[in-house]
Amino acid sequence: MKRRSFLRRMTAAVAATPSLLEATRDLGGFREALEEAQDEDAFWREVRSQFLLRPGLIHMNSATIGATPRPVLSALTGFLWETESDPQNQVFGPPHLRMDQVREKAAEFLGASLAEVALTRNTTEGMNMVAQAVDLRAGGQILTTNHEHPGGSVCWEHVAERDGAEIVRIEMPVPVESADQVVDLVSSHLTARTRVCSFSHVCTVTGLVMPLARIAALTRPRDIVLVCDGAQAPGMLDVDVRALEVDTYASSSHKWMLAPKGTGLLYIRDEVQDRVRPLFLRSGFEAYTASSGTRNVATVLAHGVAMDFHDTIGRGRVEARCRELGTRLRGRLEAMDGLTILTPRDDTLSGGILTISLQHADYREVRRIMLEDYGFVLKNGKAEYNAIRISTHIFNSEDDVDRMTEALGRVLS
Repeated sequence: MKRRSFLRRMTAAVAATPSLLEATRDLGGFREALEEAQDEDAFWREVRSQFLLRPGLIHMNSATIGATPRPVLSALTGFLWETESDPQNQVFGPPHLRMDQVREKAAEFLGASLAEVALTRNTTEGMNMVAQAVDLRAGGQILTTNHEHPGGSVCWEHVAERDGAEIVRIEMPVPVESADQVVDLVSSHLTARTRVCSFSHVCTVTGLVMPLARIAALTRPRDIVLVCDGAQAPGMLDVDVRALEVDTYASSSHKWMLAPKGTGLLYIRDEVQDRVRPLFLRSGFEAYTASSGTRNVATVLAHGVAMDFHDTIGRGRVEARCRELGTRLRGRLEAMDGLTILTPRDDTLSGGILTISLQHADYREVRRIMLEDYGFVLKNGKAEYNAIRISTHIFNSEDDVDRMTEALGRVLS
């Protein structure tokens, strides 16, 4: 191809690429459409129209990975082209400065101050930072549970070996009956050697929402660092880390927040930053520092648009919708034979995740049939419970829930 022809084609390609302005228009158009919705059904139909999920595929596994909506994808594409049009001045110029505006949004999204929030790639990275930064001292104990995700437990296994510490795992009841039951379990396992308590905000195994503020009432007077794996909460629940009273909070934004893959947040409470000092944050919490290195600017900026997308709908409204669909799902499953629900029934202890234990069928085979024959994306649960995990998010509908349970009933029968 001749050089002049090549340049013409490249210029046309750049001109056809979504710009930041167009991405903003996408979000503005979405906001206007929501305002014009005549009723709740129309409102949620408009929300669902923003997703690219292929026809016939019903994604009910946001607890593993979310589906990113059109305005966020448009922004991500525009930011990528904008960055590569002038790498030096875009990566280290104005877009670089806009990354900390995303951090401001993140702090507000979590209910924290700007000086307490850093941008990461995922929950595991945040948990690793915290674990490696805590001084456990030889003989110290880490209290956690047997229901933690590997991303929230491998870090403690590593530092326990390094520091000669001990990991104590609470055997969690299934299902949990009350918040009192959880608090009593934690209290009975605390010792003079406990240095860290590490719990999930929303349990990846059963969907249990931990009563963190009540646990903090036990740990804070003892100067125990309360570490939270928040992978499953922001974007499903309206999170306020100050109200939760946790000391650290790591999350993945590519799950329920529906942000680009490889985005996350880390909160470290100001009052414990002298005791929890990750190397990654040695030069500060800003998006780009000497200790963080170069960032994926386009992904970070699109992360901010994902938060704007949630705020356009309303975080409280998103949570209510996840819970509404989850309640509908539970009601239909409770009427079915051949399964036991492992998620707590108490609304304060559950959200948009529901886990079932199959009594007679193999969970792996059921999940395979549900995908291959019916198009439902579910998640294999913990093998010891022969379980399947189901997530309900804003791109799901009442019809999705009803058809999924009808299909599951046919498979189990």
